[in-house]
Amino acid sequence: MDFIKKHYEKILLGVVLLGLAVAVVALPFYITSQREAMKQKREDMLIPKVTALANLDESRYVGVMQRLEKPVSLNLSKPHHLLNPVMWQKAADGSLIKVQSGNEVGPEALLVTKVTPLYTTIRLESVGPSGSNYLLSVTREADPNPKKRQKKSAYFERGSKNDFMALTDVAGTADKQELVITLLDTGAAITLTAEKPYQRVDGYSVDFRYEPEKLTWPARRVNDKLAFAGDEFEVTKINPVAADQFEVVISARSTGKKTTKKNNPEP
Repeated sequence: MDFIKKHYEKILLGVVLLGLAVAVVALPFYITSQREAMKQKREDMLIPKVTALANLDESRYVGVMQRLEKPVSLNLSKPHHLLNPVMWQKAADGSLIKVQSGNEVGPEALLVTKVTPLYTTIRLESVGPSGSNYLLSVTREADPNPKKRQKKSAYFERGSKNDFMALTDVAGTADKQELVITLLDTGAAITLTAEKPYQRVDGYSVDFRYEPEKLTWPARRVNDKLAFAGDEFEVTKINPVAADQFEVVISARSTGKKTTKKNNPEP
């Protein structure tokens, strides 16, 4: 301890000199490291590192372009009710009918429940005692005059005729004679026997039903009238379009508008 007290100045000076020696030795390394750091900073400033941009999210813009290619159309027609409010119509019995599609009332609601063919039938009823005159009957269901629709019978001989047909020839045997009839309206020649009458379709009658007013009309023909939905309608056409399928045309008296209906089977 006395030694340190006596020589502390020398010891202190030695420590300082040692520190200076370490500093001198470390100085070149420090200078080198500083130069490298300054060089790196200079390079970073002159040649900066550029980070690549991320891919641009174009989904929103692509979606907008797709919507523009297929614009949305606003349909306010029926059955949309924004500008087409639902109508209610009062029926004949006082009940209310909700008119949504437009087919609940009026001619569109009329049903054709049955179509019946109207025949013209010619029959050989009997042969007269002399064997040369023949009792023929004619039924014309499609005749516009109701009085002429009933069966009418008359005797014919070879060469005789009326306003509808003529007996032009007789063939066959005494037990089974065949009559050759010429129809004056078409000029067609037909063969008639007692077992084989002649029959053709000359028109149709129609059964109608109008459910909103609980109305039915059986056996209506062309030119017949139907009164419903506050108007009067006339049957103008009954046309076969396929097997058991028909189109019936009715015309409104107030407007002249024609509506075509197809036959519907009776439930």
